Amino acid sequence: MINGVIISGCSGVGKSTVIHKLLDLHPEFFFSVSCTTRAPRAGEVDGVHYTFISHEEFEKRIKDKYFVEWEKVYTDYYGTPKYIMEGIEGQIKVVIFELDTRGALNIKAKFPQFTTIALLPPTIEDLTDRLIRRGSETRESISSRQEYLREELQRLTSFDYAIINADADESAALVERIVLSLNNRIKFYAKHIETLLDSLNTEGM
Repeated sequence: MINGVIISGCSGVGKSTVIHKLLDLHPEFFFSVSCTTRAPRAGEVDGVHYTFISHEEFEKRIKDKYFVEWEKVYTDYYGTPKYIMEGIEGQIKVVIFELDTRGALNIKAKFPQFTTIALLPPTIEDLTDRLIRRGSETRESISSRQEYLREELQRLTSFDYAIINADADESAALVERIVLSLNNRIKFYAKHIETLLDSLNTEGM
């Protein structure tokens, strides 16, 4: 049984930072490395954070049905390779996905047993400051994308859990608690309950 955990949120909310702090705590967790056409940011490693490819290569892979889901976010593509899902099928492990809000809902629709966690900014001003500090946006470009931001926030209302990401270490610890609790879901113990019931039927009290 795969414990698929989808972590999503608005661009700039700190998804990568929280996820990689979680992976430092639990190196046994499997991280689904998405493909993207955007340029690597400072500190990002090809094949570790993302697989960085050209627009032409990404569009070729779309035609080849390489992705289980893909989205175009602003001017760049992001996609989850099918081989990741095929490689973990039948294995019992935690698989962490970092996806934009549309990609998260697409994967959830195909794998409804997966758990979705929304990372939320404390305030819109905080999110704006993060984007500016990251160097990927100006205040003017952020302002022009407010409608897209509104759509992202609205999608997050359908998620299973939400965490306000004011501190990355605290957020990673909260995600850890959610993920570890998934192993205690009742469906994992259905067979054990059946065994207990059988014992009652055969042994009595």
